[in-house]
Amino acid sequence: MPKSINKYLAVFRALIAYAQSNGIKVSDTALSSYKKVPIFDDDIKAKTYLNEMELQALYNMKLTGLKDRVRDIFMLGCYLGQRVSDYNNLTRDDFTTTRRGNRVVSFTQEKTNNAVIVPIIYDNVYAIAQKYDYHFPRISHGVINRCIKEILAELSVSVPSLRKTMRTAITLKEQLAENQGRVSFTRDAKGYVIKPRYELVSTHTARRSCITNLYLSNRFSVSQLMSISGHKSEKAFNEYICCSSEEIADVIAEIAKCSASRSDIF
Repeated sequence: MPKSINKYLAVFRALIAYAQSNGIKVSDTALSSYKKVPIFDDDIKAKTYLNEMELQALYNMKLTGLKDRVRDIFMLGCYLGQRVSDYNNLTRDDFTTTRRGNRVVSFTQEKTNNAVIVPIIYDNVYAIAQKYDYHFPRISHGVINRCIKEILAELSVSVPSLRKTMRTAITLKEQLAENQGRVSFTRDAKGYVIKPRYELVSTHTARRSCITNLYLSNRFSVSQLMSISGHKSEKAFNEYICCSSEEIADVIAEIAKCSASRSDIF
């Protein structure tokens, strides 16, 4: 997909620059080549998140076996805002308290090696931890992705918002399978592929859900949320805020109301 192409191009350009800085002869045109490809809305896979009502419904589902374990591990990501490599590898030692006695999860992120301290805002985190006596099941990324879609498809019977369709891009692999007649995709009147929200959920949706829900709560600053998520740049952080224009308008309106109230008081 175009976004992946640009990621690889960026890495390749960095490699060329690194080679040059280490005395390796580089063509004069090399650093000016390999430009990013344009990305249009139609090239981007749809992003979704689970709101707090949907998360509670997921938490309350009666599940057994593998699906029960997948749901619990996925929920940890939704409550802590971390990558699957982190929320799928928590241990008892990661759960601690601050000097003021506040409950937190403290660990070093695997991908970036950033040390983060995440406050435990949701009591469900401790309920899940106690369920397994802090010996959390280890489940592969692929299994979580497959099972969470099946779980949410079942949940969509009682939570209709999960069945809402969204326009999305499909991968080259999916395009090839469609051309060969091995799969078929539902399309809207304009020919774009549409999928129900439950099919768009993956391990990364957990991180996106936590960040978006905390942002929409209008209780925390961006810098505070970045401290929790471990992001170093606001640009990268903003990629995880999955809000509609209406939701953003509501946040702005609430901030305006609070400001007006404070003005009235003072």
